[in-house]
Amino acid sequence: MKTIAGILFTFVAVGLFTAYTGKPTPPPAIDYDTERAQILRVIETESKAFWDKDFDTYAACWAHEPYIRTMGWWKDGGVTVVKGWEERGPRTKQHMEQFPEPNPQNVRRENINMRILQDAAWVTFDQYGKDNGEPVMDMPGLSRETRFLEKHNGQWKIVYVGWLLEGKKP
Repeated sequence: MKTIAGILFTFVAVGLFTAYTGKPTPPPAIDYDTERAQILRVIETESKAFWDKDFDTYAACWAHEPYIRTMGWWKDGGVTVVKGWEERGPRTKQHMEQFPEPNPQNVRRENINMRILQDAAWVTFDQYGKDNGEPVMDMPGLSRETRFLEKHNGQWKIVYVGWLLEGKKP
C-alpha cells in the first residue's frame, strides 16, 4: 500500500512541478519516415481520385473545414481561389459529374520538399502531367505545387492546395 501511495505522490508531484514551472512535457518524437510516407500517400490518393473522378475517395483526403483553401493559376483559367469545404466539395463533385470519364495522369513528382511538425506538414514539389484534352481537369506539363496538411483524428488531411501551371512539356 505504501508503494502505491508513493507512486501516486510521485505522479502528483511531477504534475504539480510541470504546472508550476510552466515547462510542458515534450511531445513524442516524430517518426519522419513513417509520416513522410503517409503524407505522400494522401497526396497521391487525392490526385488519383481527382483524375479518376472518384469523389468519395477525393473527399476523404480533405479536412472538411471552412478554413481550407485551394489557390492556383493556369493560362486558360487565370487565378482560381476556392474557400472552404462547402465550396470545394460541391465544386469538385460538379466537375467530376460534368466530365465523368477517368483522366488517368500518372503524374511524375520531383524536387519534393517537406517540413513535418507534430500535427501539421507542408510540402512543395514539381509535378508533371499530360494533356488528355479535358478542358477543366487537365494539368499538362509542369505545375509548381504546394500542399499543407493537418492531422485530424490521427489521419493526415489536406487543408491547402496551391498550384501554378507553367505548362511546359516535360
